[in-house]
Amino acid sequence: MTETTLPLIRNDSPATYKRLIGICGVAAGLALGIGTALNRPVIAVVLYAVGLTAAAVIPYGAAGPLFDERDDAIHRRASGTTLALFGWLSALVYPSLVVLSGTELFSWGPASAAIAWTTVAVYGTYAVALGYFRHTAG
Repeated sequence: MTETTLPLIRNDSPATYKRLIGICGVAAGLALGIGTALNRPVIAVVLYAVGLTAAAVIPYGAAGPLFDERDDAIHRRASGTTLALFGWLSALVYPSLVVLSGTELFSWGPASAAIAWTTVAVYGTYAVALGYFRHTAG
C-alpha cells in the first residue's frame, strides 16, 4: 500500500513547519476578514483563534528548532522597517489633520480621532520601550 501525502506536509523540514505556520496565520486573518464582512463576528473570531492557536502550537511538533539567529535578524529588520514607515507616515498625517481641522475642509470624526489616538499610543509606547531598553542596557 502506498501512502500519499500532501505536498505541503511531505517532509519534516523546518521549511515545511514554517510554511504551515504562515498558512495558518493567513487563513486566520482571512477568516477574520471574511467573517466580519459577512456579518458573522463570532464565527470569524473563533476561526481566527483556531488559526492562530494552530500557528502557535505547530513549532512544538517539530523535531528541532525552527528559527535561528538569521530568522531573528530578518524579523528585526522587517519590524524596524514597518515601524519606521508607519511612524513617519503618522508623523506626517497627524499634523496634516491638525492643520486641516483649522479649515472648513475637515472636521474630526471617529476615524480621524482613531488615527490621532493611535499616533499617541504608538509614539508613547515607543518612548516607554526606548527608555526601558536604554535603562536596562547600561
